Amino acid sequence: MGLDKFRIRDDAKWGHPELEVSYSLMGQSVGYSEVLLNDDLSFEERQEFAAHAEDGFKDYLPDYDWSRVTEYEAPGCIDEPDAPPVKMLVANPKEKWSYKRNSPCILIIPGGGLTTCFRFTADIENWADKFGVPVATLTYRTLCQGAQYPAPVNDCEAAYNFLVEHAKELNISPNKIVLHGNSSGGHLSLALCHRLKKRGITPRGCMVWVPIIDDRPMPQYRSLRINSAFWGGSDAAQSARQYLGKLNNCVDVPAEAFPGRATVEECVGLPPTFIHAMINDNGLDQTSEYISKLAAAGVYCEMHAWGGSQHCSLTTSANVLDKDDPDAEYAQLFNKVCEKEIRDMFEYDLRRPWTVEEFNEPD
Repeated sequence: MGLDKFRIRDDAKWGHPELEVSYSLMGQSVGYSEVLLNDDLSFEERQEFAAHAEDGFKDYLPDYDWSRVTEYEAPGCIDEPDAPPVKMLVANPKEKWSYKRNSPCILIIPGGGLTTCFRFTADIENWADKFGVPVATLTYRTLCQGAQYPAPVNDCEAAYNFLVEHAKELNISPNKIVLHGNSSGGHLSLALCHRLKKRGITPRGCMVWVPIIDDRPMPQYRSLRINSAFWGGSDAAQSARQYLGKLNNCVDVPAEAFPGRATVEECVGLPPTFIHAMINDNGLDQTSEYISKLAAAGVYCEMHAWGGSQHCSLTTSANVLDKDDPDAEYAQLFNKVCEKEIRDMFEYDLRRPWTVEEFNEPD
């Protein structure tokens, strides 16, 4: 068997000792994407499964405080005339705002393997209080609803445009919108950066966790052999296949579909990007490859590879299970690093527009 013994990383022995609870929770979960995308399931069965996908987290997800959370409907993407409105939520800080006017804003794109939108990946109220700024999220169309590329990217762009167009009403600066996402939310955050670049728009920055970056089983992606119950190689492959539809296995899949497809040239001019990968996640090597393209393109970027965590164990511990536990030092270290990155993007403009000019200069 050799190295094949190390393929399955569900046992908590692979995790950091402080992540035992979240690691075990993920390791005992069902491969939700693989189940949801089973071709034998009816539409109704998929919806029923998706409706209960977060039951394990319901004790950690109280109802929204509607005195400070407002629901909006953003018009659909202009590229899709028949696109439905996009449902959005915007949470304001409960007490103190960090900025009196022209506040930064965070747009959290929820994760869920492109099959559903997990609320536990978009803790808008906690983040609004932590940073003292408005925090928005959206519900995009998913594979469970039969939505393929480019529908989810279209919905994310519609949400971003809504924040820009309603900036005065929301008391935010349209020039200080930071993107964030976890798992497929990270994938869509990076994809949105590529989409907006085509429009001549550069967000303030982007910070993502365990993004799903590439659809291809490239030989240099050795981490694809790592498997887990919560998000394994079969989940990733099935999700990518259905998401791409007719583009599956095509040579010219665009970067806004899967950012790992981007060339170095296509990365020039992207916003500052911070990516957090997990050592026991099958997307580790994809992330390393992508960050190297960003660096080569002159983008301000950082990558952190956290040990002792599978796909979402550390992020779940840090932002759901142990977010208020000062003794959970590893989770709090993760939060501290991420918080520093967000605040840096608020305070400093790390975008590098001159790279585009220099790239286009004749040799």
